[in-house]
Amino acid sequence: MNRRRFLGSTFLGLAGGSSFGNAKSAISRPSGQGVTSGSAIELSPEHIAAVNRRRRVAQNFDVLLVDPDAYPSVEAVVESRFTFIDDPDSVIDSVWWNWSEGNVVPYPSKFLPNFNQPGFQKWLEEGVDIVRIFQNETRKRGLEVFFSHRMNGSDNDPQHLPERGTFIDDVQQQNRVPLKQEHPDWLLPAPWNPNGYWNYAVQGVRDYVLRILQEIAEDYDFDGLELDFARIPIIFPPGEAWEHRAKLTGLIRDLRHLTLDVEQRRGRPFLLAARVPENLMGCHFDGLDVETWAREQLLDIFVMGCRNFQVDVGAFRRITEGLPIKLLCALDDHHSSDGYCAPPIEVLRGVWSNWYHQGADGIQTFNFKYSPDPEALHWPIHRQALREMGGAEDIEFLDKTFVMQRRGGGHGPRVIPNPENWSTPRLMYFNTNMLAPLPVALNNDGKADTLLTLYIGDDIPASTDRVAKLSLHLLLNDPATSELAEKGKLQPVLVREYMVPKRKGGPGPAPLWTSPPALGIEQLLQVRLNNLPLGLANLNEGWLKYRVRPEQLAQGENLLSLRLSGRAPRVRERVLVEKVELRATYHRG
Repeated sequence: MNRRRFLGSTFLGLAGGSSFGNAKSAISRPSGQGVTSGSAIELSPEHIAAVNRRRRVAQNFDVLLVDPDAYPSVEAVVESRFTFIDDPDSVIDSVWWNWSEGNVVPYPSKFLPNFNQPGFQKWLEEGVDIVRIFQNETRKRGLEVFFSHRMNGSDNDPQHLPERGTFIDDVQQQNRVPLKQEHPDWLLPAPWNPNGYWNYAVQGVRDYVLRILQEIAEDYDFDGLELDFARIPIIFPPGEAWEHRAKLTGLIRDLRHLTLDVEQRRGRPFLLAARVPENLMGCHFDGLDVETWAREQLLDIFVMGCRNFQVDVGAFRRITEGLPIKLLCALDDHHSSDGYCAPPIEVLRGVWSNWYHQGADGIQTFNFKYSPDPEALHWPIHRQALREMGGAEDIEFLDKTFVMQRRGGGHGPRVIPNPENWSTPRLMYFNTNMLAPLPVALNNDGKADTLLTLYIGDDIPASTDRVAKLSLHLLLNDPATSELAEKGKLQPVLVREYMVPKRKGGPGPAPLWTSPPALGIEQLLQVRLNNLPLGLANLNEGWLKYRVRPEQLAQGENLLSLRLSGRAPRVRERVLVEKVELRATYHRG
């Protein structure tokens, strides 16, 4: 089969139609059905060399939020977005630009509508292709450059209504995507978005998405494409996703052949990446057959997770063993891990240490600041992070805090339930952190331990001479003390605060405080680390603090056992473990 001929006649031929919905009859071989499955795709040595490029940090930019009217020139926009990239101490090797939700765009498309916003319209009228400018500016700096495509964008693209201001949110149904108006039967409902999301079980949807990606691949000169399934991770009807997985795999298989065709014509590798859930079970829940994608070499890079600190790198290592596929762990510090929005740098270092110890090839950042921001007090942490996170050796003896994952986070409770009012999501796995261990309730009977796993990427037992302080911190929440006088209990602690400024009506769960346990709780709680008793805790600003010796730890998984004894039989409420942190401080030099 002449792959180039097939792709050109099938998809580019649709550009002249007045409605994409009517173009299906012109497709002789729909996406997802065009290429035989089963065997691995043969990749050229040049392609494999491109996969193996140094990629310590890939910074994923949510660029669509740029307001052209806020800048005096295009050059000023570029300068603002490249501030941290141009930092000489930055460890960024790759930049992935996301320019839209995928349905309305800021570049001159042959069939997609453009942003209905004066600044973007002016650029287009003047022949300014902002996407191409950013692509070229990235390459001028000697950096890899990707286009990141949201597989089910939520229609938050810049629009303009004089009575509403410059930017509005299409969730309010002010400017719906035209194709969604034509084909409501192609959509999946979601309680937080009346516009609905694309149903990838529908052939027309897959054809539409493939056509979008073909236009980007052929009209621009990116090093690769990222398929971002995190925004928004609704692909198939609830409860049916895994049964439809072959349809999505067919789409990606066709896209792989399309990009390899572009690679052959331009004489330079074209890579393909996908952002997927942080473990294989989550991928299956959402209908992503990542095992087949790996086995057939349909992708070059897996970007794993979004806001989850506990990425199962080992599982992805197993399915990609012996294959030229790279693994990046993703960290979103805006729609963040619950209880750790814009956390201290020590927490971030602990996360990176764990990922690198498990074999991650690099890290993708999402929603990290790109320059100083007077409205966001955490921007210095992001700049520091982008200087430090390039590898395990860069942070080997820097202070760290190793934490356990909490359920929910980020968009809650409008999209994802908060941990304190948890219900198991059915619509999607991605972003929910539903398998996270915390919060967890301790048994009241004093018999069974609550068993938790704490991962520690640093080889602390082998670094005894460098360790200055080591302590385990537990944050407990006891609903039974709500009527107890303050003087009879620990001080309350803020479990969660949404630190990042948000747009009006945007995401962000409300702050959460503990109902502190009664004084003396430290006498009732037995704590073991790898079955070694830690003794009596000290009270530390509402936390229980346990002294830990380096030899009590293991590099990797550590078993934490908690048993509460002496709880009054009449008390029905159970004590909750809200947070677990292992804090390690090293000697300098």
